[in-house]
Amino acid sequence: MRLLIISHVRPFPGAMGQQLRLRHMLEAALREFDVDFLTYASAAYKEEVARRLSATGCRPLVLDSRFSRGGIKGFARLLASGIFVLRTGMKSSNYTIGKIELSPARIRQMADPRHYTAVLYEYFHAVDSVLMFRNAGVPAILDMHNVLWKSREQRLKEKTIWPVWLRRAWLNSYRRREESSWDQFDALVAINRTEYDLVNRRRRPGQELFYAPMGADLANWPYSWRPASPPRLSYYGALGNPHNREAALRCHDQIMPRVWKKFPNAELWLVGSGPSEQLRRLASDPRVKVTGYVEGIQDVLRSMSLVLCPWSGTYGFRSRIVEVMALGVPLVATPSAVDGMELKSGRGIILAESDDAISQSAMDLLSEPAQLETQSRLARAEMERLYDLEKTYSRFMGELREWLAGRESHETVCSA
Repeated sequence: MRLLIISHVRPFPGAMGQQLRLRHMLEAALREFDVDFLTYASAAYKEEVARRLSATGCRPLVLDSRFSRGGIKGFARLLASGIFVLRTGMKSSNYTIGKIELSPARIRQMADPRHYTAVLYEYFHAVDSVLMFRNAGVPAILDMHNVLWKSREQRLKEKTIWPVWLRRAWLNSYRRREESSWDQFDALVAINRTEYDLVNRRRRPGQELFYAPMGADLANWPYSWRPASPPRLSYYGALGNPHNREAALRCHDQIMPRVWKKFPNAELWLVGSGPSEQLRRLASDPRVKVTGYVEGIQDVLRSMSLVLCPWSGTYGFRSRIVEVMALGVPLVATPSAVDGMELKSGRGIILAESDDAISQSAMDLLSEPAQLETQSRLARAEMERLYDLEKTYSRFMGELREWLAGRESHETVCSA
């Protein structure tokens, strides 16, 4: 069976969760299928992208990026993108990816649908090309990554420059367009159980639904918890992301002051790339460490007594939680942070809704070293139970192959 993957995201360098998901998805696919990987890159980077994709074992199909070109055409595309955003409420990436970079005509230039058993889309942005494959009898599968209108809702809440009525109209338009795009695919892939249930309630008859959460290579995240003294509490995430920045500030401003009253020497570590100047200034307090990007992040994280995750917004999947718990570092998090991840409070993670409750749970654990160690071992056990690569991406690819084989058998019987 030959599988075509269409993606604007590439499976490297692996600094972001979506890149890691794609890398693990590709590795699992290569064990079940011959794989072509279709993407695009600027002229200066195109050869490098093709070389790195080829090194994975797939066949690279790399288009020249058009949107990045300057001149009058580049300005016209930029203007058209802005009009598209204002008119539809969609993101500029929807226009860039679906209308310019991965349009149906450009995909057909590189990939003849008749050569494939199936096509897997990463994100729905290139949905306009799905009909081309379905008309050729090639089933199209969408790896949703998450229900994007939910994350769009969160981002629009942060854009207070726009009036509420306009943000609501944009969100409703985005949701309609995203959900209608789902109907174009023969199968969907959900990333967490809550989103699986949401999609399952509205999917069209005959449409298949798979579940593939964010797994991790646990060999790269071995159990190795070695908490330092004085105790270190951490927030871990890409700190250049506005939502992560706000969560990190929440740790510093709302959660740690109560902890410091009982544990005055405790340290707060803000771990992640791209911290803003606002976050960096917090390090003027010697109890606060702001790391920036760290090579070999495992060595830093394993020294934490606890990781705090006061996340708001129930969408997507917090892959950083899997990494932390795999190392055996206990967490205190909001229920929103693990929505749909099948994690239970008291099994390596303590769930607490408010900042005061998070502070209290952190202090309770720091006061009971034996209980903290128990939570550490439970954290690792839960990751082995739920999020090993074999139980996530490999399982999904095996199920996908079985489903495709069943379709082929059914079509053969019907044609006979």
